[in-house]
Amino acid sequence: MTQQVPQTSDEISLRDIYLALKRRMWQILGLGIALAVVTLLWSLLSPKTYTSQVVVSLSLANQSNQGLLNNLPSLPGLAQGFVDLQQTKLLANQLGVDDPTRFYKARFDEKRGLLFLTAEGRTAAEASERAERILEVARKYLERNLLEGAQANLRAALAQTRLDLQAAQDALKSIQAQLAQAPDRVVSNPTVAAALEARGNDPQAARATNPAYTSLSLDESRLRSQIAQFEARIGTLTDLSKQPESINQLVSQALLVQVLVPPAEPLRPSFPRPVLFTIVAGVLGLLLGVLWAFVAEAIRPREPAVT
Repeated sequence: MTQQVPQTSDEISLRDIYLALKRRMWQILGLGIALAVVTLLWSLLSPKTYTSQVVVSLSLANQSNQGLLNNLPSLPGLAQGFVDLQQTKLLANQLGVDDPTRFYKARFDEKRGLLFLTAEGRTAAEASERAERILEVARKYLERNLLEGAQANLRAALAQTRLDLQAAQDALKSIQAQLAQAPDRVVSNPTVAAALEARGNDPQAARATNPAYTSLSLDESRLRSQIAQFEARIGTLTDLSKQPESINQLVSQALLVQVLVPPAEPLRPSFPRPVLFTIVAGVLGLLLGVLWAFVAEAIRPREPAVT
């Protein structure tokens, strides 16, 4: 008669898991509590960082002065350009820091037209002060670029008006030369007048005793009026070009910077957060303890089975 040897099974039951956790319960709790306490002490002793955020709505008013505010640079493009300046020396010099990304952050939401500016500091007052600084720098950046666009529009408008004036003066000289050679007045011909009116000519010129002379005289009057308007426009644009503060005022009025969330001193630090960090550390410690318990049970020497 042969003796049967009991077979061992590698399957783990829920009872085995329960017994393993029960045997090492204090080690698991101790690891979780220890990690939570260490994290709490580290959070309380670490330097605090305060964060102040500013939310700005950007838009351009529907205003126009001699076309100066038309075809200005895209406001979303300018806002995104300011965001991209965070890692440049230009923004570092204006903010007075070596690395702006250490204390400042900027993000533009093109869909909503909102510019988010964030500043960090060791105290609540310092964070608020830095938030005011980056808001002022962003406002000046936008105004400066829009001002350059308005000045470019002014130079273009002035050059175009001068060209139009020169063309009008040349046309006036040509008409005056034709008037000097115009024939003497003749008796008005009703048939000719009707034909001229049918072809779209001015009735006043068509019915005149000398239609050609009358038409040239009307053209001369219109050109003289245009020349006077061009000269007045050139004078206005020239005076405006000599007053940069006036252009700057126009740009400031056109740029609508509405501060939805102004700079303010935060009530509590943004980093570290002792309560949150302690809870996370405690949960992580318990998970590590459970994992350690399973590993310890797996490598623990097994007692020989009793036959």
